Amino acid sequence: MAIAVGAPAWVDLATNELSATRDFYTGLFGWHWIQRPDYNIALKEHKPVAGLLPPETDAPTAWTLYLECGSARRAVERIRALGGKVLVPPTETPADEMFLVAEDPTGAVVGFWEAPPNGTFGRDHAGMLCWAELHTRDGSAADPFYADLLGYRQEQIGEPGESFDYTVWYVDDQPTLGRFETSLTLQEEVPAHWQLYFQVNPDRNTDEATAKAVELGGEVLREPTDSPHGRVALLRDVVGATFFIIDTAQRTGE
Repeated sequence: MAIAVGAPAWVDLATNELSATRDFYTGLFGWHWIQRPDYNIALKEHKPVAGLLPPETDAPTAWTLYLECGSARRAVERIRALGGKVLVPPTETPADEMFLVAEDPTGAVVGFWEAPPNGTFGRDHAGMLCWAELHTRDGSAADPFYADLLGYRQEQIGEPGESFDYTVWYVDDQPTLGRFETSLTLQEEVPAHWQLYFQVNPDRNTDEATAKAVELGGEVLREPTDSPHGRVALLRDVVGATFFIIDTAQRTGE
């Protein structure tokens, strides 16, 4: 079954310490690896879930989210027309996939993916990506850019301009991504960015996974807290990339 347009299609991380990064995520999520000279592919339950690659520049280490776009070459035209910038032009992978990297009108870096009809990406299960949200100071610019580009139906939660301004983006009537307006909370030096959430394994809840991350050399940026969607914690890995972990079985409140 093809990956739906607008859905997450891949995530990867550029790191100059491939071995240490592999060891960290193997210990935390139980990932297994296909190791190649220029790209490492993480597997969970025999499904590809993430990639690691050497960095090409001195850019800050961060996870990159790729969204299925249907056609990378057509996406380039739309990205530019809608006020975005193309940072990496359409590039073909050895697996007959095409990707590009862009900057949205609010300054967040995001990838776009053109998967073949049989392309697979493991998500929404233990040790896999289960949510992603855009943290931006300008939700009014971000929402129409992504909606026009990828056809999301967007539902407003909270009040625009208030302390909690959030939109949920739907693909085929399924909540798929979120946009968080952070003008009141994001530090001035931190650019707009996508934040990824990975589901913990069933044998290790959020608190235990947080402790394991520290044992593996990571840092805790936000201690485990309860939410209506699960118990979450914000972590930093051994090379400085941040991400959330979440146990969706531990839900509290509305």
